[in-house]
Amino acid sequence: MRALIEIETFLEKSLKNRISFDNAIYLYENFNAIDLLYLAFKIKNEIKNNDRIKLCAIINAKSGKCSENCIFCSQSIHNNCNIPIYPLKSKKEILEYAKKFDGVVERFGIVTSGKKINDDEFTEILEAIELIKEETNLKVCCSLGLLDEEKLKELKKLDVRVHNNLETSKNYFKNICSTHSYEDKVKVIREAKKIGLEVCSGGIFGLGESIEERIKMAFELKELGVDSVPINILHPIEGTKAYQMVKNGEIKPISISDVLKSIALYKIIMPYAEIRLAGGRAYNLKDYQSYSLMALDGLMVGNYLTTKGRILEDDLKMIADFCNLVE
Repeated sequence: MRALIEIETFLEKSLKNRISFDNAIYLYENFNAIDLLYLAFKIKNEIKNNDRIKLCAIINAKSGKCSENCIFCSQSIHNNCNIPIYPLKSKKEILEYAKKFDGVVERFGIVTSGKKINDDEFTEILEAIELIKEETNLKVCCSLGLLDEEKLKELKKLDVRVHNNLETSKNYFKNICSTHSYEDKVKVIREAKKIGLEVCSGGIFGLGESIEERIKMAFELKELGVDSVPINILHPIEGTKAYQMVKNGEIKPISISDVLKSIALYKIIMPYAEIRLAGGRAYNLKDYQSYSLMALDGLMVGNYLTTKGRILEDDLKMIADFCNLVE
């Protein structure tokens, strides 16, 4: 009974956007995963957003040879991973891949490796976006590294949502990358928001961060006013520094309960943002993926950047079964 009363109290606080950092820590420490998922689901229900899971898919349009030293990334030249390496795909290749998801997902994301893209690559991507918008019903997202104001304005003309993950909290960022900064990412996000672009930004759970740092990232994303929050869960890829750190016990694998509680907390902290689950979900949640749908607004389907996703039909059935349960 006490738990139900408290859930109602925190439901009201969340809907008024008044969940504090201390509230979030209290919820994490005093409620189990099911209770927090239930609270997140009630929040979705109150804002009439519990009956649909928005789907997105991505293409790894340019793979490998990234100069940045992110510890988790298989595409970094500082790691030693066995992945496909290729230059930017042509606009026709990008379009054909997008068409595979037309009518199935709402959004299609074009992702490129590297800190920045050059002008010729950007022109090719703009032309690919125009083709996708002409020949499909898909909304387009782009994850193109650290974009400058001029390129952001060009994307704005095409009504593109810009993706730029914080990856982790400001305090913890130094532990995962040193070749660019947290502030570099924030600058792009602020500029994108300033000119009216929608922004998709989230991070990765399980990089060795404490729950305090994980919750700090949620509040940092909330302060930036991002529209969509993709949550990834570390899938250690052989050859990356993160893989070796997990193997050496320097990073403790994240538990299913911890993942589900953290996902729920992100919805509780950011009730009006789209909370979306992406990479690492099958690897970490296994048979418990469907539980996360209670707190989610969206799901990435298909393959990820250098790892395989679930069979699309399996994901669609999981979502249909979930929606039948909550009708």
